[in-house]
Amino acid sequence: MKNKVFSVNNKKSFVLFALIIVIIIGLFIVSFLKFNTIDNQKYDVKSNSNYYDEDYNFITVEQTGYTTQKINGDYYLYQKKNNKQTKENMGKNPVIFNKNDYQIYLYGLAYQVLSTGEVKTMVGQTEIPKTSPTKFYKLRDRKYLMVDSSLKTTDNSIKTTGFLIIELDKQGNATFANDEMNIKTLHPLVIKGTTMSFDIANEKLIYGKKEINLKNIIGSTNLYQAMNPKTASEDKGKEKESTEINNTTNTNNNSYYDEYIRNVIYSINNLTGSVSEVNDKADNSIKKGEIYYDFSKYIALKNVESSVTTISVNYSVVDANNEYQSVFLIVDDNMGNTNKYYLNKNETNYLIRDLMFNHIYTLSFGYKLVSAEEEVIEDVVNIKTKSPSCSIVVSKVSAKSITYNVKISDNYKFDSGNINLYSDGTSISLAAIDMNSATTASGYTNQLYFSYLGTKNTLVLENLMYNGEEVQFDCSYRFKK
Repeated sequence: MKNKVFSVNNKKSFVLFALIIVIIIGLFIVSFLKFNTIDNQKYDVKSNSNYYDEDYNFITVEQTGYTTQKINGDYYLYQKKNNKQTKENMGKNPVIFNKNDYQIYLYGLAYQVLSTGEVKTMVGQTEIPKTSPTKFYKLRDRKYLMVDSSLKTTDNSIKTTGFLIIELDKQGNATFANDEMNIKTLHPLVIKGTTMSFDIANEKLIYGKKEINLKNIIGSTNLYQAMNPKTASEDKGKEKESTEINNTTNTNNNSYYDEYIRNVIYSINNLTGSVSEVNDKADNSIKKGEIYYDFSKYIALKNVESSVTTISVNYSVVDANNEYQSVFLIVDDNMGNTNKYYLNKNETNYLIRDLMFNHIYTLSFGYKLVSAEEEVIEDVVNIKTKSPSCSIVVSKVSAKSITYNVKISDNYKFDSGNINLYSDGTSISLAAIDMNSATTASGYTNQLYFSYLGTKNTLVLENLMYNGEEVQFDCSYRFKK
């Protein structure tokens, strides 16, 4: 009898032990899979950039740093302050923005919803131009990102540009946040972009006559239900008081406006963009008060890239009714000189040439309508041209001469220049450089002669001329005797 009881107890212990092992293995597998999905890349974050944390606190990046994702799925910002590295939690889908950058930067797992209804999965860093047409992303349950050059509610109570972070509570109310506002609404709204509209409370993306149910993407815990017509009619008079501002712009994020004053400000700001102005464009087959979608025209600055002496601009123009009189770029060298370039509406690329290297230019992308007198600036971008690569190598040192090689990248050819040998701070030999040879794959090889050589020696490129003007360029090589 005792042996039987002992055997039963052994079986129970074995089953319990096996169950613990299975649980440990399961937890290990889950942790391993989760670890493998973590984005281990480090992404640079420029100083003076901004983002909202999970509690919608407006954060300014004080020092250039980087962000990376940790095993909990959150991204953290690392900066050096007072010679110490700081670490700040940015949340699972931080959106970093800078007024001087034509793009915003989205991080983490997100789902881009296209006009066709197709859904693209985005991971890591996603670079998004703040221009038309509308770009739309679901970040997670009840949280979205809408990007466009023009964003406004159909009642014009909210009007902004660039992007909006939109997060719903379970009752369908929404928080809107970007570099201009941090607003909480207390009634259902529809946000309209240039090509899509977002019915926020019902979580539907509207493209023409097509409605895309966003709840089908990773699900939704939204409990909002539309009111019946009688209830909606009773509440109609209350809509003007339904927008509550929590914070103002990023320059004074802790200020609060009196609700009455705020509504007056909104009314003044949005007079010129009223709903009637939009509906007047619609044909008689569209009832007044309905949303009007204008797909006939838009311009978009898609990408800007620089080389040593050029800036390449990628853009898009849709002008079915030939409403744009002109589309243009204004290039400002920030030294008092500007040039204006008119773009071909049927092309998508423009190359700006003969620029200074290692220099910041300001590009203004705009248009003029046939029906309007004033020009409109759609986007402003600051971009820096690159420096040409250069190397000096000494291959042989003798008592009275040295053999050197100079290589300069072939995308920037100087008119002329010298190589100067300094020994203990004194110039002891100078010679001209063959710039044509210097930009070849093998570079320019020659010798410098001298009567003596000190302890600390430096070869320096000097007197460099480009387009008839002397330019400053740091290219040197240090060696000891």
